[in-house]
Amino acid sequence: MSDKMFDEEVIILEDEDGNTYEYLIRDFVEVDDNTYVLLTPKDAEDMDEIYVYRCRLLEKDGELYIDALEEIEDDDEFEKVVEALEEEEEWENGDWEEEDLEEEDWEEGEEE
Repeated sequence: MSDKMFDEEVIILEDEDGNTYEYLIRDFVEVDDNTYVLLTPKDAEDMDEIYVYRCRLLEKDGELYIDALEEIEDDDEFEKVVEALEEEEEWENGDWEEEDLEEEDWEEGEEE
């Protein structure tokens, strides 16, 4: 896929034949110094239809843009991304135990 542009939370991807597809940007996650984006087809009947790509971000005029998307071909890399997403979801849903938190995770004086 080539030419990428997005408006708010929608990204338009163009394939090699010039066909365009709209995807909703669901989330970004950082794993091992790489950024990954989760996309769902805009017209999907099932919002659980999610595609994960490694992405390269570009800063322009103080804004971040997706410069390139790459398929994840390594199973181990994909599993790390899934694990990070599951941990993030557990944290957001409050499905964590107090002992899971380590003292260095908190900066003194910061409030959420």
